Amino acid sequence: MQMSGTGTSTSPCSRAGGFTLLEMLVVVFIIGIMAAMFTLSVGVAGGTDRELRREAERLETLLALALEDASFQSRELGLRLYPGRYEFSVFDRGDLFDPKDDKWERISGDVFAPRELPKVFALELEIEGRAVNLERSEKDVEKTYQPQLFIFSSGDLSDAFDIRVRSTEEDRSYSLAVAIDGKTTLTKDDG
Repeated sequence: MQMSGTGTSTSPCSRAGGFTLLEMLVVVFIIGIMAAMFTLSVGVAGGTDRELRREAERLETLLALALEDASFQSRELGLRLYPGRYEFSVFDRGDLFDPKDDKWERISGDVFAPRELPKVFALELEIEGRAVNLERSEKDVEKTYQPQLFIFSSGDLSDAFDIRVRSTEEDRSYSLAVAIDGKTTLTKDDG
């Protein structure tokens, strides 16, 4: 065995302490896979709650946008809710001298297009503290279409109301309270 001037062995079989680059890359790769698995498992567990909140926030944002649009465009808008969807409409005055042709037209082509909720979500509506039967209300639309809530060009609403977006499979929901002046409060319901 050869010895260096410092007294250490210089044999080709001896190895300095530490890890090689390949060993470090393998460890980092394994940690990355474990972190991805953890992130995915946590993401799936909170998915329903996150999606519920997203739907409630989307509705809150669309209401705020509808209030601004009604004021800026000087037009009356409406909101109609069904058990699993909602839609906005605009009041078409038709001929100014013939009030018989005034009617509500569903908005279909822009940001206010009808919104279908995922099958596992449902809507509930209370106007001025009274629950609205959305299933029965859906049948009433077949006779004459009219929104349940009106958004005036003044920037006010016809009534104060509460919309609840809930999961039909789990006991989770979010409530959106809307005051007559358009101020909104989104809360997670205890459940």
